[in-house]
Amino acid sequence: MFILIKTAPEKQPEMKSLPKARVELSETQTKDMKISETLMGRLAPVRRAQLKFEVTGQVSERLVEPGQQVLASDVLIKLDSRDYNNAAMDAKAQVGVEKTAIKRDRELLLLVKENLSLQASEVKRLQRLKKKSLTSQSSLDSARQQLSSLKREVASLKYNVDSAAARLEIKESAWEQANRKLERSQLLSPWEGTVNQVFIQAGDYVSISQAAVELIDDSALEFVLSLRGEIAHYMQRDVAVAVKVDDKQVSGNIVALQRDPDPSTFTHEARIRLPAGTGYPGQMVEATISLPALQQVIVVPVTALHYDAGKQFVMRYENGKISKQAIILGPRVGNEQVVLSGLEQGMRVVSRDVASLSDGQLVEVIETKKP
Repeated sequence: MFILIKTAPEKQPEMKSLPKARVELSETQTKDMKISETLMGRLAPVRRAQLKFEVTGQVSERLVEPGQQVLASDVLIKLDSRDYNNAAMDAKAQVGVEKTAIKRDRELLLLVKENLSLQASEVKRLQRLKKKSLTSQSSLDSARQQLSSLKREVASLKYNVDSAAARLEIKESAWEQANRKLERSQLLSPWEGTVNQVFIQAGDYVSISQAAVELIDDSALEFVLSLRGEIAHYMQRDVAVAVKVDDKQVSGNIVALQRDPDPSTFTHEARIRLPAGTGYPGQMVEATISLPALQQVIVVPVTALHYDAGKQFVMRYENGKISKQAIILGPRVGNEQVVLSGLEQGMRVVSRDVASLSDGQLVEVIETKKP
């Protein structure tokens, strides 16, 4: 028995064909498509500013709290202004001193010019006497020295008078700067709004770069959307957009639209402003953007798409076999995908579960569906 088993011929493996994959088909068709894009955003105040002091100092008074309404030019926070006040008074006094000095130099210049004229006459008189030997050389030399000294004094005073306007401007500029620093020791509201946050307390020492108060203008609200290029291409400023706030439909207005896309996301930022009294800051809203309708375009189910190596395909069915068909996609509308090229009307493609299929595979059709 053992010998019979050992000498029995080996069984040859039998080749069995795999069962055909069962697929559902969809027939391509052309139709008109109304395209709209629904995007979400969060409402924010139309203006927001973090206010900072332009001078340093210690906080003496905190006059506002979060939620408080303020008017333009209202004082929000005060610094100890004594040093800035003294600096302004000193600069003012310097201006007064300079004006007095200018007046003095002008009067002295007139007097010295008169003395110069008299001394010049005296030198000429002594020169005539010297020729007649009626005076000494030392007297003439002394008169000439006095004349030279007066000339130097005239030149110096003339320089002071000529540069008086420039020196006065420098002093007045320093006075204006000191006054501005004194004014900046009080933080003022740039516009009417609501205090949202206060970051400092009385007694704190503030620096120039330190945020002190956050002010918002919530008289109107807006939100930001990031639009794809094909959507932004059809948009422009001052166009109305349908916005859903809670269960209400309102009309928003595009007030800003970025034309050149963000280099990192390749999206275009758009700001939509809502009518006054609509919603509240932080509320989620839904914007519906309508695009130009597409006329007689070919569509397939979204589930029919197959992606490979960065390209898009569908599995086309013909005579019991499927093959990969390269396509170029247009916009997606709900569960349907617009195909710009690669398909014609009436072609049949696999409508779903395409990831497990391969090019040239034999299939069994379950049923044919229209998208």
